[in-house]
Amino acid sequence: MFVHPNQLVEKCLIVSDIYGPSNYPIIKKDTVITATHIKVLKSFLIDLVEVDPNLVNGQPFKPNQVIKVEEKPIKKRKATMINQSPFFEHYQSVVSEYEKLFLQWQSGSPLDINKVRQIILPLLERVDQHQGLIFLLGKYTTKDKYLYQHSVAVSLLSTILAKRLGFERESIQIGIAAFIADSGMSKINQRILNLSRKLTHAELKEIKKHTTYSYRLIEKNAALTRSAKLTVLQHHERVDGKGYPLGLPKERIDPYAMIIAIADAFHAMTSNRLYQERVSFFEAIIEMKKLASKQFDERYLKVFTTCLEDALLDRKVYLSNEQSGTIVALRFTNIPEVIIQVDNTYEIISLLDQKDIKVKSII
Repeated sequence: MFVHPNQLVEKCLIVSDIYGPSNYPIIKKDTVITATHIKVLKSFLIDLVEVDPNLVNGQPFKPNQVIKVEEKPIKKRKATMINQSPFFEHYQSVVSEYEKLFLQWQSGSPLDINKVRQIILPLLERVDQHQGLIFLLGKYTTKDKYLYQHSVAVSLLSTILAKRLGFERESIQIGIAAFIADSGMSKINQRILNLSRKLTHAELKEIKKHTTYSYRLIEKNAALTRSAKLTVLQHHERVDGKGYPLGLPKERIDPYAMIIAIADAFHAMTSNRLYQERVSFFEAIIEMKKLASKQFDERYLKVFTTCLEDALLDRKVYLSNEQSGTIVALRFTNIPEVIIQVDNTYEIISLLDQKDIKVKSII
């Protein structure tokens, strides 16, 4: 008998393979349906599935009247090794150019906004086609080049979020502001920048001056909007008023700055730094969600997590049990859920249910 996924119940028995957009079954014949399988079928927008008239316990299956629910479809994309893509090569070249600029700022050279635009604009113009790769850039940071890689990655992530929030026209100014937001680090004692241990209170106080130094480098530049300049100064302010350098309340923080704050934190947490190892994307989002309405604007963060969900769908992953698979559904709700299709067996598993299995890395 054929039924809609909304009519399925646990213990239904699938009698024919169910295929998604690929050439492989998302659920194989003779599978006993669980709640996880039902979620996957809805995500793939499957209309009909063939099941046995009886449940596996022998009782007759009596489907309810179908109730159609609009579900978010799975987006399929061609798998790409990030460090082998032309976009990644472009990103690396921009990182190298940023490093040259940074060394010039350390030597006392002024910030040339025209040169900045020439370096970063061509990369920003490519964000729409490479969002999946951009969210994975933290995986490829190196401790010795982190500061330069961070500025470029935050620029890209901020541009993505700005566009999704409706700041399409302003996205370039936001991307540029993010690119130079840490330029003031060039005025911080290099010994502090190169420390591989947790900073002392005095050292952290010195690091926090970088936002003011960054602002001083561009405050008289006519090529940047007032909002872009304020964003450079305010990108470490918090919506609860406990940020720096001014401790501003939310209503006085520029919206651009609240965008960059989210991108900055996400890339920092998912990158290897001199004094801290990276965490997974899932761990980073869990921690960031705890800080919604404290460090981050809650609505902006929710949109950011939606961007991340879209970027990670259909990515290949290595699991902690030495298997590999594909992310076929995920939701960053209060309790994030990731559903994986295992490569060898095509089994569908929910990491929320399989608590002993973790995503080891994303390819």
